[in-house]
Amino acid sequence: MTLLFIHGAGGGSVTWQLQLKHFKDARAIELPGHPQGSGCSTIEEYAQFVERYIHTNHVNQAIPVGHSMGGAVAIEYALRNPGLIGIVLVGTGAQLRVRHELIAMIPDDYIEASEMIARLSVAPGSDPLMVERIRNELLKVKPEVVYGDFLACNRFDRMNDVHRISCPVLVLCGAKDQLTPIQYSEYLHQKIENSRLIIVPNAGHSVMLERHREFNSAVQDFEHSLVGSH
Repeated sequence: MTLLFIHGAGGGSVTWQLQLKHFKDARAIELPGHPQGSGCSTIEEYAQFVERYIHTNHVNQAIPVGHSMGGAVAIEYALRNPGLIGIVLVGTGAQLRVRHELIAMIPDDYIEASEMIARLSVAPGSDPLMVERIRNELLKVKPEVVYGDFLACNRFDRMNDVHRISCPVLVLCGAKDQLTPIQYSEYLHQKIENSRLIIVPNAGHSVMLERHREFNSAVQDFEHSLVGSH
């Protein structure tokens, strides 16, 4: 089994630095445009890219672990590939509405937008250094790619389809997520029959960075449960 980490809008493989140290054979994918090349305009296109990556790199028994937009990509991938062993959905939803003022700010003032996104990506009162790190990573990605990411998120809607995901699913979110409210994760848990929900206290949207020990432990337990069932 291979954990395949998929970053969110404007992110990159660095999102998962604390997971790649912990999980020996895991991989973190970099979606098109993050930061090299052009981005995609829909979640479906990103899911197709993940499919090609898995096929080309011969990733056996992939377990997609998707954060935010990456979670939408994982949902899309799971719906297209019903034979999956399992997936992990982190701070994401079956629908991802983005604040209009945030989308509008990206082409107008990307530096200000990246500052706002970074602040909202962690729990209120978090270490300013973490906010700065997230902002610096965002600034490595072209504004038009991040703009496209947010538009793709805004258009994504699998509210009436997620119940079709039959593989085991771990739904994980921070209790203080300011970008994808807890209700999003609760909805996924409610609709996906074979799912487990973990809400991590004192963590925001970037739960894998803010509370990496709790996050890694939850993913490891989930992975072990899959080993037992296969």
